Amino acid sequence: MILVRGRRQSLDVVRRRIIRETEAALLYGLQFPESAVRIPTVEIGRGIFDSTFAAHFWSRTLGLDEMELAALDPLNAQRSTGCA
Repeated sequence: MILVRGRRQSLDVVRRRIIRETEAALLYGLQFPESAVRIPTVEIGRGIFDSTFAAHFWSRTLGLDEMELAALDPLNAQRSTGCA
């Protein structure tokens, strides 16, 4: 899914496209549950996800390569800018 919109594309058009894409993903998951991406859960107060696991899940889910994933890591931003 491309989140950047062109100047000529209204927010209403983008909203309708996102709804269509979400609907298609949900229908696919219902028709082929064995192929659907399972969203992992942890009960609140019972544990946490390791950051490596979270990075792997989101890279697969969002189709990010290692450089894109590293760019989203807040720790990398703090190191590169010197901000705390």
